[in-house]
Amino acid sequence: MFVVRFALLSSLFYALNVSMIPLIYSFEVSVFLFLFIRFGTTFCSSLFVTKSLFSFKKIKQQRLGLWVLLLSLLFAVQSWLYVEAVKYMSVGLASVVLFTYPLLTYLIVSITKKRSLDLTTILMFLIAIAGIAAISQSDEGFYTMAIGIILALLSALSYSLILIITPKMGSLRNWEIVKFTTLIPALSFLILFLSETGFYWPQKEALLLCFISGTLFAIGMMFYHISVKKYGPVRTANIGYTEPLLVLIFGFIAYLDTITIIQGIGVIMVALASITIEKRQLIQNNTAGE
Repeated sequence: MFVVRFALLSSLFYALNVSMIPLIYSFEVSVFLFLFIRFGTTFCSSLFVTKSLFSFKKIKQQRLGLWVLLLSLLFAVQSWLYVEAVKYMSVGLASVVLFTYPLLTYLIVSITKKRSLDLTTILMFLIAIAGIAAISQSDEGFYTMAIGIILALLSALSYSLILIITPKMGSLRNWEIVKFTTLIPALSFLILFLSETGFYWPQKEALLLCFISGTLFAIGMMFYHISVKKYGPVRTANIGYTEPLLVLIFGFIAYLDTITIIQGIGVIMVALASITIEKRQLIQNNTAGE
């Protein structure tokens, strides 16, 4: 019961954060400012949770400096690609495409470990590709939607690399990883924002929305780590698939974003393929652990 509660709260707050992106765009807010506030808010939250500032002792002892830098860059790129994707497609469909990351993770791991792909896995990849093709059918134009899908897929690829690299962070706890990997993106996006606009700041309402979105993101991350710590990543991940569904619902309520029947079928196909592949990967991991 509690795993469902914490994991659903995580999905809910993440979905609310993501669903605010089009509203923030309507104020012509710089993407770099929005991402600076998101990462800055999350960084401050990590300081509060860990109740400490920086200690590079573990990083030096375990030689994690390169991994911390790489993760920081991946987090920054992943977030930037996703918010850019929302410029070209609805926030709900962008979220669905992002959740192809289990397939990409499985593919990368299979290639690096020289693991052959069985018929079921190949079939799931084909279903996912067909689902994405169905999602691309839009009145907004094929090329516009194609740009959005490519950006969302690149965001999913970046997130896959994050998942693969994170276990290499040694004995660092989850919130310690968050603390070390959100500071660099926050500072980087601040520099990009200032170089882009100088010292121009948008309307107060826009800034407030950015801070609300960043706070929702940080709260979602807090509930996610609570769920993972208490009940493990497997059960948490299974509930996490409610996030794109929630984003689709919020997108319809807030912006009247609708999807066609063909796009709806595509959403189901992508979800089916991603869930199937993730469950197969979890089974393989459990078998290997035994």
